[in-house]
Amino acid sequence: MNLAGKFLSPLATAAFISGAFAQQPRQNVVFFINQTTNVGQSVFVLGGLPELGNNDMRYAVKLEPSAYPTWRATISLPANRSFTYRYVLRNDGAGQTSQSGNGTQIGSVIAATTIAAPILPTTKSILWTTNFANPILWWRQGTGAFQQKPLERYGTGRVRAGNVQEQIWFAWSIGLAAKSIEFYLTDAQGGNRSPTFGNFNTELDAVFVQDSKLFSYMPAPSVSVSKRDYFATSPPSMFSTNLNETRPYRVYLPRGYAEHPTRRYPVLYMHDGQNIFENGAFGTWNMQAPLETLTNGGQIREAIVVGVDNTANRLKDYLPPGDTISGSGAGWADKYARFLRDELKPLIDANYRTKTDAPNTLTMGSSMGGVVSLYLGWDFTNTFGKIGAMSGAWWTSTNFVARVKPIANFRDIRIYMDHGDSGTSSDDYTNSYNLRDALVGGDAARYPLEGTLRHVVGFGQQHNEAAWSARVPGALRFLLPPSDEPNEILTSVFNPAYDVNGDGKIDVEDIYAQHSTPKDLNGDGLMNAADVQRLTDFVRRNEVEEMTSGRRQ
Repeated sequence: MNLAGKFLSPLATAAFISGAFAQQPRQNVVFFINQTTNVGQSVFVLGGLPELGNNDMRYAVKLEPSAYPTWRATISLPANRSFTYRYVLRNDGAGQTSQSGNGTQIGSVIAATTIAAPILPTTKSILWTTNFANPILWWRQGTGAFQQKPLERYGTGRVRAGNVQEQIWFAWSIGLAAKSIEFYLTDAQGGNRSPTFGNFNTELDAVFVQDSKLFSYMPAPSVSVSKRDYFATSPPSMFSTNLNETRPYRVYLPRGYAEHPTRRYPVLYMHDGQNIFENGAFGTWNMQAPLETLTNGGQIREAIVVGVDNTANRLKDYLPPGDTISGSGAGWADKYARFLRDELKPLIDANYRTKTDAPNTLTMGSSMGGVVSLYLGWDFTNTFGKIGAMSGAWWTSTNFVARVKPIANFRDIRIYMDHGDSGTSSDDYTNSYNLRDALVGGDAARYPLEGTLRHVVGFGQQHNEAAWSARVPGALRFLLPPSDEPNEILTSVFNPAYDVNGDGKIDVEDIYAQHSTPKDLNGDGLMNAADVQRLTDFVRRNEVEEMTSGRRQ
């Protein structure tokens, strides 16, 4: 049953409003239900999509009660999905929502379908550079058995030093685009494999595999590993006129930075820099490990990370102006913001190949660092476009939070926020949820969940570096998804531009259209027979694949 404009049950409806996130089509769905509750209870929605908790009660999505007894939340869902969902009544005090048995279903299970929307490309493509003859791709989407697919040779390949047998191989028209694919690659006998252990799992629709690493572009023959561009015992520093002190900082460079001189990178500015890569006074985030793992696995973009060390003025630096902490005085996060914007960022941009606009400038921190991260996005939106607020100490900044909460307020930013539910303070559980409710509240939500806002509860986790290290991979996936930048494999190898006539398919009709309204399909700046030949070769491969796979009769 398609939900659009449909009445679902006497208790609940779900209305759609248009929306999109990243490159693949999504739809904002308003889930709401009228339900009275007792103190300590809330209404959640639970369904068969990751955004709805994957039917795991622990990860059901809490609705917000600003229009009580109506509970509601806008959630961004992928287009072209059929699923079921239900509403549940739960006890949701700190430490309770993690209980898998805590939930009483309200009403019946509802079947739904998000809007049908064209996706281009419609399938996935994988290239692999290897010296194995006749290699094989093993792949699946979901939990079924792995399917086997022989790879084809792509062009003449390339020879890397000491590897004269190496060729580039490819498989295309695999599965469905815009959905995660799990895969591995082997030799013709199904033995030697890449990766050696485990499997790749990525949402990239076209990917190049080299040395067991995934790329959305054709990488250099040799790609260096990521590195910390500083000495941990003596990181570089600069004097800030805004703060009237010298401030150390630490720069992390992604894999292949030296080998790809034309590539530019988003920059993530992190607070409490002493704890980000090295062991600080309270532990470490161990950031290099998840950055490398997620980048090499095709789950996040390559990015530069700048860890900004704190000083004895940490509380004032991270506290928004207008708020005061007993014993520390009024906050001057505005001074800290101007230091980042007017002094440190220009230095980083001048010395590294960065993308300087707000959508490619991120900031992240924990506790007071989470507070200042949201403040930077809220009051310095033109500079910081993506925000990671982990375990925000919102109790310290009541005046700032009061500025953020009104439904009429909006900033064009993407926000990741989280908190634990355990320990002496329950990681400010109640204040964090109240802020989250305000951000998602209203008939037309400012920040749809899983659209421009992700909210995560670390069940059983306290207010410490170990918890933030455990949750940071999810934050990075949300703030640095590969879909935020063009997939160069698609544009250079499996190009959606081949749909010359714009009908959502790539077939012989596009060859005719190319003759009548030619396009530059190979990127050489010319429109000639080479473009027709490239498109013809592509269509012929597609037809052979469809016939051999049984898709065409």
